[in-house]
Amino acid sequence: MWLRTSFVSIILVICLYSCDRRDNSMYSQSLLMLEDSLEAMPEKFLRQILEMDTTSLRESDRAFHYFLLAKAKVLVPHSPELLLDESDGVLSYFANRRDSSRLCQLYYFLGRLYADRYAFLRANASYNQAEKFVGQNIRMLFAIKVGEAYIYRFKMMHGMEEECLKRALNIAGELNDSSLMAEAMHELAELCIFEKNYVGAENRLRQALELLPQGKTVAGAEYNKDLARVYLAMNKLDSALYYTDIALQGGHPYDFEMTCNILKGNIYLKKHCLKEAEHIFLKDVERLSLKEKQEVYYKMSLLKKEEKDFQSACEYAEKSIRYRDSLEVNNKAGYISNLNAFQEHERQQRRIARMNMELSEQELSYYRLAIILSFVLLLGVSVIFHVKQAKKKVEVSLKEKELTMVRLQNNQWVTEVKYLQEKRDREALEVESLNQRIEYYKRLNALTVPILMKRQNSQGAMHLKKEEWDIIIQNTDACFNNFTLRLEEAYPQLTLDEIRFACLLKMEFSLSLLSEVYHIAKGSISRKKMRLKEKMQIENMTLDDFIKQF
Repeated sequence: MWLRTSFVSIILVICLYSCDRRDNSMYSQSLLMLEDSLEAMPEKFLRQILEMDTTSLRESDRAFHYFLLAKAKVLVPHSPELLLDESDGVLSYFANRRDSSRLCQLYYFLGRLYADRYAFLRANASYNQAEKFVGQNIRMLFAIKVGEAYIYRFKMMHGMEEECLKRALNIAGELNDSSLMAEAMHELAELCIFEKNYVGAENRLRQALELLPQGKTVAGAEYNKDLARVYLAMNKLDSALYYTDIALQGGHPYDFEMTCNILKGNIYLKKHCLKEAEHIFLKDVERLSLKEKQEVYYKMSLLKKEEKDFQSACEYAEKSIRYRDSLEVNNKAGYISNLNAFQEHERQQRRIARMNMELSEQELSYYRLAIILSFVLLLGVSVIFHVKQAKKKVEVSLKEKELTMVRLQNNQWVTEVKYLQEKRDREALEVESLNQRIEYYKRLNALTVPILMKRQNSQGAMHLKKEEWDIIIQNTDACFNNFTLRLEEAYPQLTLDEIRFACLLKMEFSLSLLSEVYHIAKGSISRKKMRLKEKMQIENMTLDDFIKQF
């Protein structure tokens, strides 16, 4: 992730220098200087932008100041949050002044920020708008296509992801920019790794390394690290160790070094170099995240088991379980969602297997019937031919009629079999689509819960902003076929708060989580459900069941 952030930042610098500056006269020189400085050293000049007093600025400079904040948020991910609701006015200003260069950039920045917040509908819309104003700045078009590919990767729409990345590769080729070509090839390699096409990933990573200019040490380290991952998956352990060592050469951020060291430990473990693996796994273990600690202690339990040190293996296994339990506590709602989705997937798989078995039995019955009929037909013809030669013409005529009937029957059977096959294919596509929606729902639910959890205060209460409610509504509509629009059309008497409450019920949140969201007791949540049920005039079922089926 740090590599992608750094690389995109470099791309932005190039894009911004190539933008048309003909409208610079309407902005103050101090802000224009900050724009150039921010591109070169974003972290150094971010504070100066944040400390500016905007109350005395002209309308043009206020718009430009917001533009700088958006750029800073993209270049420095850990900078303060940007009020995205204020973007409409700034976009309108740039559009009215026909400042297409900064209009394109701002749409791109907003797309990046929305994607980071998992608001993918807004992100995709922003990227589309940015592309409308990109003009001749095809370097910016490269960044837009890489951004769109990230969205498709999250949605598991890998065909669309590959299309965007190949378009980005073509753009890099048109520019004859080997750095951009290498980055596009690296992203295509990541797609191959996800699809477990390790040979394709190896080839693309080697091409990326060949294309990468001298001096691009950060990108080179990332490519070598990923090449080591590929060789580990292919069980080419010496090659994996070699490229891990290359990736670690030179100075790198701590997170990158830890990733490489854990990768190196897995290689040693697979090579049965247990002492080396243990040394690497336990190095700086306390600085790791909960998930990383859980994985390291799990690997240590396997290592100690292989060394026949069963007591230590049990101790490390217990540590791994404790950290796993901590992760489960932090993501309880997400785990419940994953479990429900997994169970639904299992039910769908059993349904498909049953349908395939029934269809196979039907096809076998048809084949048996056809063989029996064919045998009876041939036997009858043979008997008639030998017994009644005198009536040869009649027998020939009868034979032709019978053959015609058999052909018609066979054609009918073929048609029926084809229909059943097509029906099975349609149902399989429907099941596949359902499984993809379930997977997308799992991801959305796993993402929405942390959004809610981030808003908990010390007393457990949550305070959600309008922007966060909007994201929840958009995610629900995307996953459940415009759920809120259909609900408003069917029940126009519902308020916005009741629509939001219905979204949380649609995502099957627990009473505890709903109680925290609305700052009321669980019993009040139940009464809230009862009032909404009465308002919607729902009978013969609970509100939860109605929302689930709607």
